[in-house]
Amino acid sequence: MAKVQGKKAVSAARRATGKVAARAKSAARATKKHVAKRSAAPVKAAKKATKVVARKVTAVKKAAKASKPVKPAARRAAPAPKPVAVAPPKAKAPVAPKVPAVPRPADAKRARTRRPRPRIQSDGAPVAAWLPQGEKPRPSSFIPAPARAEAPSLIAAPPASSDRLIRPEDVTEFVTRTVPVRVDIEMGGGRVYIGVNPEEVTLRPGEGIEWDFRYLGGADVTVDEIIIEFEKPAPFSTAAFKSRKPGAARPHRQLSGPAQKTAAGKRVRYAIKAMTAFKTELASTRPYMTIA
Repeated sequence: MAKVQGKKAVSAARRATGKVAARAKSAARATKKHVAKRSAAPVKAAKKATKVVARKVTAVKKAAKASKPVKPAARRAAPAPKPVAVAPPKAKAPVAPKVPAVPRPADAKRARTRRPRPRIQSDGAPVAAWLPQGEKPRPSSFIPAPARAEAPSLIAAPPASSDRLIRPEDVTEFVTRTVPVRVDIEMGGGRVYIGVNPEEVTLRPGEGIEWDFRYLGGADVTVDEIIIEFEKPAPFSTAAFKSRKPGAARPHRQLSGPAQKTAAGKRVRYAIKAMTAFKTELASTRPYMTIA
């Protein structure tokens, strides 16, 4: 074991000494190169300077040679130019007219398929779509719009007084001279009273009576119909007149018609009755009428 260890130590010492010697050699070489470069630098600069000076001298010599005058005898006469034969111009060939290139037949495989565009045929000048184009038949599914409501200003308003209303029969019937008789139907204390003014009238043959009914004290709530009855033979064409109460704010009138000639000279008493909607009598009175 001691021998082996001794050999290893010797070999390690040899390697270390070899490395130190190699490092010393490389350092010496580097110093030599550095010194040689420093010494060669001024020599190279001197060589460059001498070359530049030599170039300048040669340039000055050339310029001096060029500036020397040339003797006239030494000048040579320039030879006369020889005539040169000119070739005649060539005739221009006729230019062929431009012919459009024939298109090559398209390859069926490369041709792109496009949808056919719809063809629109016009039958005249262009016209706006909103202009009337004449009457066109309406489809069976057409539903007409409902009638428009009338403006309030076009609808007749009720008159200020109910006495101004005129019935159609007042205008269309044969004009007959009438005597007005006012009939007041008044309600008070749960009972209905009838008052006639005037209580007796005098007529001529051909004249008639116009009864004008007025409702007082809320009598129009219970009274629904007025009945006027004459004893037979009646002086008028009808023996009984049934007059139903009209709507609110409407005049309630009844015409008797012309008196007959056969009743001339008679004094007749008739009855005026107020009836309910159930035909129940609420009140009655019996005025007089004289035919002269």
